[in-house]
Amino acid sequence: MDTQLSPTPLPATMAAGMDADSRFVVVMLMTLKPDGAAGLASFRAQAAPLFQDHDLRIERQLDVRAKGQIVGENRFALPDMIQVLSFPSADRFKAYLADPRYQALAPLRDAALASMTVLAGQGLDISPISTPGLGPVASRLYGVGLVSFKPQGEQGLDTFNQRAQDLFKRHGMHVERMMRVQHCAQPVGDKDERMSPERVVVFFLDDASAMRGYVSDPEYVALAPLRDKGLNTYDFFVGTTSC
Repeated sequence: MDTQLSPTPLPATMAAGMDADSRFVVVMLMTLKPDGAAGLASFRAQAAPLFQDHDLRIERQLDVRAKGQIVGENRFALPDMIQVLSFPSADRFKAYLADPRYQALAPLRDAALASMTVLAGQGLDISPISTPGLGPVASRLYGVGLVSFKPQGEQGLDTFNQRAQDLFKRHGMHVERMMRVQHCAQPVGDKDERMSPERVVVFFLDDASAMRGYVSDPEYVALAPLRDKGLNTYDFFVGTTSC
């Protein structure tokens, strides 16, 4: 994967299993400087017309509270915030990066940050497993998983998600987004060479209190090995969101 955030060519064709109508997804893990909130807010306010012109959607913004892992050991620093953005296509993302207005404003954002990791790629079709959430968004516990696989290991994760639908329904677990990572950049802060996920999963529970029951459910215990045997690592961050 590329390690520079620039308008260099990204893969133009979608791999098998991708929804032709899905949007191009960008996930940003950010740590603010102590006085960085004002600078980030200023960037967003000034960039609003740019977002509109390029059909940039801020799908979720997580205030990160904790981290964990399903397989491996999550050694990544805890970010303050994770944003999930989307564009109509990879070309529109590249056009956004190349826009002189973005290039003029990006230093304002970057000056507010201690670190930033950007993961970008085509969204995967999750329509067979996606279900609407219940209750207010503010009551949900959101998670962003960074996944790397053993050879042919992706099928195990997909099989788990398909077979776990009754389990998900019982505990209010939902898969909101999946993205196959095509592009990774760390334009702010020290580079961490371990940051090389192959897939990003955005998920949530309708109620944070359901997590304990979900992971202790006998059906989860029975199904989890289907997923886990194909994983090299599955690190995740959890938090709350207001949008």
